[in-house]
Amino acid sequence: MQKILELDQLLTQKIRINDENNLLFRIAAFLSQTGDSWIWCSGLLIVWLFADEAVQKTAAFWGISIAITAILIFTLKRIIHRQRPEGTWGNIYRKTDPHSFPSGHAVRAGLIIILALNSFQFPITMLFIFWAIIMVLSRVVNGVHYMSDVVAGILFGLFIGICWIALMPFLFERFDFLFDRSTWYVVLKNRFQ
Repeated sequence: MQKILELDQLLTQKIRINDENNLLFRIAAFLSQTGDSWIWCSGLLIVWLFADEAVQKTAAFWGISIAITAILIFTLKRIIHRQRPEGTWGNIYRKTDPHSFPSGHAVRAGLIIILALNSFQFPITMLFIFWAIIMVLSRVVNGVHYMSDVVAGILFGLFIGICWIALMPFLFERFDFLFDRSTWYVVLKNRFQ
């Protein structure tokens, strides 16, 4: 186990950039934040509000999957309790979630890859895969994760994504009101009449 941790430290140090003024560091900082769950859920909520029925259903499923997975990973990280690498960048992450394993951003990236594979055709899914790889590596570049955090995270996210896709027919049938905003309108209209 000690050899694995030493290799993890070595790989992490080779990728990490310690100079926050470095252009690559700044690009990585931007990419890192594109994996934030609140950004994804906010964007998907907007899509859900204005899209047609099929896209609305997909946006709701993605949003619910991402939100529930974020809560699950936050809880898991608190149980595992591995501290983030030392550093100054990413204070918001360090204060709200001081634990690093598994990387929540990497889990989300793996989940999004599976959701994209289920929702889109080949060329578009390649964009999601490319984004996922550079986004999770940016977490190491910026020093908020070890390499093992993001590797384990993306693998776990792929597994969670497969589970969500397996649950999708059940969720659509059992909780259809979560995915179709027209049912909300009927419920609200009846409630306030």
